[in-house]
Amino acid sequence: KMQLQIQVWDVSQAETIIRFNRKCFLTDLWKPEDWRELLADPRAIYYGAVDMDTGALAGNLFIYNWQGEQDYIKIMNLGVHPDYRGQGLAHRLLTHAAREMTALGMKRFCGETRASNQAMRKVFEACGYRLERTEAGYYADPEESACKYVLRLE
Repeated sequence: KMQLQIQVWDVSQAETIIRFNRKCFLTDLWKPEDWRELLADPRAIYYGAVDMDTGALAGNLFIYNWQGEQDYIKIMNLGVHPDYRGQGLAHRLLTHAAREMTALGMKRFCGETRASNQAMRKVFEACGYRLERTEAGYYADPEESACKYVLRLE
């Protein structure tokens, strides 16, 4: 069984994160400068799931902590390398972040995905997120609706 360790990464690892993102997503890629700006923001938390056997980044979860302002956690980006898909890694990352953020007093988590992204929709639902609404025309290239999900923990 693969040994994975979830680590918090920062802007010093931006190049690795940007390359990883290109392997996970064919469209909707963030611009490198957007990654660097967000990674430098103290409210942004980047979790990297590292395969301890190879040292490779297997998955990532990037969240934004709106504590004290909006009082929710925003799921910014969740990606699993194609070689590691289908092993529950997205679930592990979301569960890990929920545990850590709940310990800080956060109870609401929000994220969205393309309407056509059935895999991500299933992950959200399996992790207790509920579809709150669908927003038409949210995404571009190609234009598509977003499914907006919310998890509320007590």
